[in-house]
Amino acid sequence: MGLFSSKKPTPAPVNRDAVRNLLKLGMAETDAADRDIDSPEFTAAKTKFERAFRAARPADQAAAYEALKRHGY
Repeated sequence: MGLFSSKKPTPAPVNRDAVRNLLKLGMAETDAADRDIDSPEFTAAKTKFERAFRAARPADQAAAYEALKRHGY
């Protein structure tokens, strides 16, 4: 491992289906919050998203977070 080493660790693979599910749940949570943040619909959507987010792998979490941020959610 020298000063000019070009070897970089390979990034973890991303599960597209998991990211797509996190995006769908994140958008549903934000849409429910826009309608009424005190509603049971928002609470349910938030719980679903948080549960799925915690269960996802770190690479999937990062990809979903970046996509949601990029699209304004």
